[in-house]
Amino acid sequence: MSPVSLLPILPIILIALATMKLTGKALGIKPAEGRFASIDGLRGYMAFFVFLHHSCLWYFLLHGYGWGHPPSYIYEHFGPTSVCIFFMITSFLFFSKLLDARDKGIDWLKLYVSRFLRIMPLYAATMLLLYFIVGILTHFTLQEPLNVLLIKTLKWFTFIQADVNALVPTWLINAGVVWSLAFEWAFYCSLPFISLLLRIKASINVLIPALGMVIFFIWAIAEFYPGGGFMRAVPFLSGMLAAILVRDNKIRALVAGPFVSVLIIVLVGIVVTLFPTVYAFYPLLLMTIAFIAIACGNDVFGILTLSISRMLGQISYSIYLLHGFVLFIAFRWAWGFKNIGQLSVLQYWMAIAALAMVLVIVSSLSYRFIERPSQDAAPGVVKKVRLWLAGSVSFTKRKPVLPSQDILRKR
Repeated sequence: MSPVSLLPILPIILIALATMKLTGKALGIKPAEGRFASIDGLRGYMAFFVFLHHSCLWYFLLHGYGWGHPPSYIYEHFGPTSVCIFFMITSFLFFSKLLDARDKGIDWLKLYVSRFLRIMPLYAATMLLLYFIVGILTHFTLQEPLNVLLIKTLKWFTFIQADVNALVPTWLINAGVVWSLAFEWAFYCSLPFISLLLRIKASINVLIPALGMVIFFIWAIAEFYPGGGFMRAVPFLSGMLAAILVRDNKIRALVAGPFVSVLIIVLVGIVVTLFPTVYAFYPLLLMTIAFIAIACGNDVFGILTLSISRMLGQISYSIYLLHGFVLFIAFRWAWGFKNIGQLSVLQYWMAIAALAMVLVIVSSLSYRFIERPSQDAAPGVVKKVRLWLAGSVSFTKRKPVLPSQDILRKR
């Protein structure tokens, strides 16, 4: 069997779904409830495809070919194309929020606090895990000046990858997935300016910090992509277009049938078999059409709206951030690089199937005990921040009362 055979894909996905069903029931993880059920199901599969992409890359790395592009368009697309669709989902959901708020306005404080608590607690936990692993591999001994280590730590917490404590390459521990968060945050911070185009008010107190953050994240992206990451930002426009079209009842009715489900599969099939990358005009156009159909309600023969698919979508962020750790820890300590490299192709993909179960369990625990509590805390944190800001403003605006004025008042 070829290392890029497609035969292992379906069994591994089914194993992951079965594990999700059992683990979700045990931990009380329920399908997401919302207007866009097909989107909720889509994100889980995209995160899992990134895991399959990096599993394939690990096979070739362990056999001495380095970390690069697998000799298979499909396994290659599992990575960048899945992230491309993540970008479409993000822009679709948040541009939809802007369109919904044209009459009532946006609570920017609530939006950004909620986003911060949605993304950063789990990210911080993964950074602690990454530094712990680096510590083990470097025997908890400083291999570079402390100030250099602190600068690199700051880079990681702003989504810029760096080799920590002279461990090269550090990014292999988490499969180098953090770059996409810089794009996500650049988009979030651009929302106040996009809202102005929709005639939604945004105060100068929102616009100035947002502008500074947009500039910062553009710089961070340029650090990762010295040649520029423009094409990787185009999918955000695709998601915005979908957010506009989903409001048309005629379009929603048009894409609902099984014929369009077939069309989606054909379009995706053309992209992943004929094009080496999604980041070119024609493949991006075809993926945009397919995404618009899904965003407008097509569930691809009901697969995307299955409760188990939407449950997988609930833990998609954990799958995305944690799968690199699962692969690295398993290959480095559980089995050893040399031992895993001696497996046959069939044995290797059987090992990946086992790791798929581990990944779903770990990600479910991560969602249950890190992600969900952070999200649940958002309303209370927003309230506290709002009160703090109101207190700061009232304090700065309060005029001092002179002693003589106080005496006159008493008289």
